[in-house]
Parts: sequence; C-alpha cells; structure tokens
Amino acid sequence: MNCPVVAAFDSGNLIPVAKQLHDKYPNKPIVIAGDDDLHLIALNGKNTGREKAQEAAQSVNGIAVFPVFALNEQESQKLSDFNDLANKSALGMQAVKRQIGTAIEKAIQQNTIQKHQSQLQQAKPQNQSQLEIKAKSQKRALV
Repeated sequence: MNCPVVAAFDSGNLIPVAKQLHDKYPNKPIVIAGDDDLHLIALNGKNTGREKAQEAAQSVNGIAVFPVFALNEQESQKLSDFNDLANKSALGMQAVKRQIGTAIEKAIQQNTIQKHQSQLQQAKPQNQSQLEIKAKSQKRALV
C-alpha cells in the first residue's frame, strides 16, 4: 500500500497521536485502524478499542476502520485487530490489504471534499466583498 504508518499501541494514546499527526500534516487524510474487541462487551459492556478509534478519527476528521473476519471467526477465536486478520484468519493478508485500501480511498475522497468545501468558503467572502465594492462604485456613479 506504500503509506506511512504510526502505531499508538494503546487506545488511550489514539487521540493525542492522531491530533499530533493532524497538526503536523493538516492536509493529509488519516485512517485509524482500530481494534474491535467484541469479546470484551460480554465482560465489561464496552468495546474500548472501537470507541477510542472512532473518537480519534472524529477528532481529526479522519476515518476509522475495523477488521472484518470470516463468519464466526471473531467470536470463536477472540480475534480483534488487523494483525489477527493477517495472521490468524482464513482471510489473511489479502483481506487486510483490501479493507485498509478501501478505508484509505474513502479517507482520500473525504479529504478532497473537505478541501474543496474549505476553498469554496474562503472564496465566498472574497466574492462577496468584490460584489460590495462593485455595488458601492455603481452607487457612486449614480450620485
């Protein structure tokens, strides 16, 4: 995939790491590859890996992506992350490439849309001020 990767290793680090990356590279899309700890929901009622990844992605207008395993694999083997998908799943590394690749494409599209919206918003005041100047000059010409 030839993309830079940064690992936070702990869900508590995701938001600070994502924000630092975004501050350093504000025009680059960010994809958070989160853990999906379904087995922890039964223990403590929370899926912290998923929650923190979604929060981190939202904090930088990024995309959160979670591994999708073969039917019944995740629950029976307690698989939760992309390393598990690559090494323990019947789907293997091809699934990782496909799932992460799709998330990267989506993040790039989202980033492109956000850039265009920002450019339009910046252009709007310029156009408005140009219209005001034109209106004032027309008003002066009438007087």
